[in-house]
Amino acid sequence: MKKALYLVSLLLLTFMLSCSKSSLSGEELEQYNSTLEKVEEIEQLLTELEESAESVTFNAKHIRKLITFSECLQYTPPTTEMDSASERVCKELQKRCKVLEKHIDKFAKNNLHRTHVEIVNEQDIILEKKTVYPVYLLRGEKLHIDVKTKNPISLNIYNYNTRTTVKNIKNQRGISYIMDVENGAIYLIELTPSSAQYADIKVSYTTKSFDRFYITRIKERTVDAVASDYGAWSTKGIKIEPIFDEPRKFTLRGQLKAAFSGSYRGVVAVQIPAGTTDILYRMRISTNEADSSSDGEFNEDMNYSYKQIKILGLPIYESSKSTGILNTILGEYTPLREEDAYINMYVFNSGAHAKKFNDRKTNGNIVYDIDHSIMGMQSSNGRIPVKGKKTIYLGFENERTRYNNYVWVEVLASKPITEYFKTEYYID
Repeated sequence: MKKALYLVSLLLLTFMLSCSKSSLSGEELEQYNSTLEKVEEIEQLLTELEESAESVTFNAKHIRKLITFSECLQYTPPTTEMDSASERVCKELQKRCKVLEKHIDKFAKNNLHRTHVEIVNEQDIILEKKTVYPVYLLRGEKLHIDVKTKNPISLNIYNYNTRTTVKNIKNQRGISYIMDVENGAIYLIELTPSSAQYADIKVSYTTKSFDRFYITRIKERTVDAVASDYGAWSTKGIKIEPIFDEPRKFTLRGQLKAAFSGSYRGVVAVQIPAGTTDILYRMRISTNEADSSSDGEFNEDMNYSYKQIKILGLPIYESSKSTGILNTILGEYTPLREEDAYINMYVFNSGAHAKKFNDRKTNGNIVYDIDHSIMGMQSSNGRIPVKGKKTIYLGFENERTRYNNYVWVEVLASKPITEYFKTEYYID
C-alpha cells in the first residue's frame, strides 16, 4: 500500500511538471530532475530498510549512504518568474527534501543500536593457522564476533594498548560472542584453528556515534624484537659479519711481465670464525688499478639486503641455486664486469697446497676444491660452504700473457642465529 501511494504521488508530480516545462529554463529543469532522481533513490532505500527494521540488523554502510545522500541533498527553487504550477512542484520538491532529511535522521537514530560497522566478513575461507584481526574500539561500544566452523577453533581477544588478554575461548565448534568494550584501545582478535578447515568469519561493532560509522584504519609494520617482547615470534636467521677489516687488493701481473718482476698468482688465507657455515665473497676484477667507490661496502650491502627480505619467509639454505636468502642477497649488488678482466680462482682446504700454488711448485698438478673454484672468473659475488673448517685459502691466477689484472677481495662470515620479530599496530 505504501509503495502504491508513493508511485501515485510520483506520477502526479511528474505530470504537473510536464505541464509547466515551458516556464523552467533548461538548466533549471536539469537541476530539478537531478534532485528528484536522488530523492527517489533515497526514498526507495529508506523504504526497504524500514520494511526490514523489525527483523534484521543493519550494515553501517547502508545508513552511511543514507546520511551522505541526506547531507548533499539540497534544492532551492529558481528565483526567476514561474507560472503557479511550476512554482508549486518546485516548492513541493524542496519540502520533500527537508522532510526526507528529517526522516533519515530519525531513522538512523532509532536504529543506531542495531547498526553494525563491519570489520570482517569472510565466507568459506580456509583457515590454516593463527590469524589476527585488529580493530579500534571505543568505550561503550560492543564487539560482535561470529565464527562458523566444523572443527574446534580457539578465540583470544587482546587489548593491544595494555598488552593484556581480555577474553579466551578454547576449542569450540563455532563461536558467537559479544563483548562490552570497557576501554578505548586497539584490540586484537586472534583465531587459532585446531586443523586446517573452512570457516565463515564475521566481526563487527555497534556504536553510539554516527562518526564511528567510518572505520578507524589500523596500520601494521613488522619490526625487530627480542624474545621477551609482547607478541614476538622467532624464525631462523643469519648473522653476517666481515672477516677482513678492508678489501684485500692483488696485482696479478701478465705472465710475460711476471717473468721479470711480480707474480701472476696470489693467495689469501681466510680465517673462519667459530659457528660460521658459509663465507660470502665479492670479487672485483679490473684491468685498471684505480679503486672504486663501491670497494669496502660489501658488508653494508649484504646486511641491508638481508634486512629488506628476511621477513618474507625465504629459506636460508636452499635445495637449488635459484632460491633462498643467501643467493638472493648475493645477486642484489653484483660488481660491474669488464670484458677483458678475468682470472682463475682456486679454493684450497690445505695451507700446503695453497703454498705450492703460490710458489709455482705444483708441476702442473694443482690440488684444489673443484666444486667451488672458478676458471675464467669475472667480477662477481659468491658463496662457499665452510661448516667445521677453521681456515680456507683463496688462490688467484692471471692466465693472460701481456696484461695485468687487479683484484679486490671482500669476505664475510655467515652464521645461523634465531631472530625475533613482532607486529606493531598503530593509527596515524
